[in-house]
Amino acid sequence: MPDENRFAGLSEAEKEEERTDAEPDAAADPAEPDDSEETGPAFEFDQTTAKSIYVREETLELLEDTEFEVEMVLRRNHSIRDPTGREFHDAAVRVLAEHTDEVVDSILAARAGEDEDAED
Repeated sequence: MPDENRFAGLSEAEKEEERTDAEPDAAADPAEPDDSEETGPAFEFDQTTAKSIYVREETLELLEDTEFEVEMVLRRNHSIRDPTGREFHDAAVRVLAEHTDEVVDSILAARAGEDEDAED
């Protein structure tokens, strides 16, 4: 049995996610005019289910970087300034589900010891 608790910090991370989704952006200036087309999140937090995923550190960093890029595109091209983590995660899983062949290829490549980054 491993020495470390693989669930250590999970509840704190989930609580932080809930706070991030529930709290308004503290940096928003209420004096600025709101010229965005924001309508709020696509669905409410109580419609979600928490599920842990287990990824390597570099994969988690890739996910975080991707979330940042998505937020920038939403802000720049669609005037959405308040995307939530739950919206990103829901969309990411939906896109992932549409690309099962690529997921299979990635697992097979990883098991074969191929470096996926070398293809980029």
